[in-house]
Amino acid sequence: MEIDAAGIQSIPADQAPPTPLSMFVWRFRRNTKAVVGLVIVLSLILIAIFAPILAPQDPLDGNLSASLVGPGGEYLLGTDKNGRDVLSRLIYGARVAIGGALGVVIISELIGVPLGIWAGYKGGRVDAVIMRFFDLMLAFPPLLLSFAVVAAFGPSLRNVIISLGILYVPFAARVVRSVTLVQKEMVYTEAARAMGYPQRRIVFRHILPNTLSSVIVVTSLDLAFAMLDIAALSFLGLGVQPPTPDWGTMLSEGRAVLLTSPHVAVGAGVAILIAVLGFNLLGDGLRDVLDPRQANK
Repeated sequence: MEIDAAGIQSIPADQAPPTPLSMFVWRFRRNTKAVVGLVIVLSLILIAIFAPILAPQDPLDGNLSASLVGPGGEYLLGTDKNGRDVLSRLIYGARVAIGGALGVVIISELIGVPLGIWAGYKGGRVDAVIMRFFDLMLAFPPLLLSFAVVAAFGPSLRNVIISLGILYVPFAARVVRSVTLVQKEMVYTEAARAMGYPQRRIVFRHILPNTLSSVIVVTSLDLAFAMLDIAALSFLGLGVQPPTPDWGTMLSEGRAVLLTSPHVAVGAGVAILIAVLGFNLLGDGLRDVLDPRQANK
């Protein structure tokens, strides 16, 4: 593929036209943010999958005689107040962080995408009722509502995932609704309606596929926010309960010994920072790659 002086992509005569997938890969590789974000995210996923192999110690095995040992030697990143290896708990904590965030996003997308398409396609009173209900949900801070839900049903990772998943529904639904409003006015959608195709076929054949790029971008960004919210709730004692390895819980435990043994909190804080940065970079990069307006930039 060649680019002329006007910035227009041209295809040599002896080459076949590029497929959408090859164009996506080509543009993805040229986007530094997307590549860096993908490397970080894939690294975290591999760490979570191979945690039993990578962890040098049992994350639940404590040795009080080695309490708050500094980094180095047998314990590369030191130990916490219970003598547990910080590095091993960080590695296993990636499972909770990624798994919890995925659970939140799956719930929000399964509910928000159909509601967003329904509201955007039907319009009128249906659209008004759904959107006003979502506006009401967005009027309250998500963490505040999560506090109420978790306090009512008890602190646990499952309750946190369910509560945050429901609270993230408006974000997915509003994005999908905006895309649906555009797609239902397109010529091919109007032609399908004129030919008498049922609404189900129009939605699944014409509207839903064109919302997937927006859903992918929203999902990658929501994963970062979900990680932060899960860590925040665990930090406050409302999420993952000890002794399960979790970055938010480790950050809370390290706060008590921050001045004498900062390695306990610093390790968890850096892990959260890297994970959120990776998903944010990947989301921003995918937005640029999948946006048609960025094609010639």
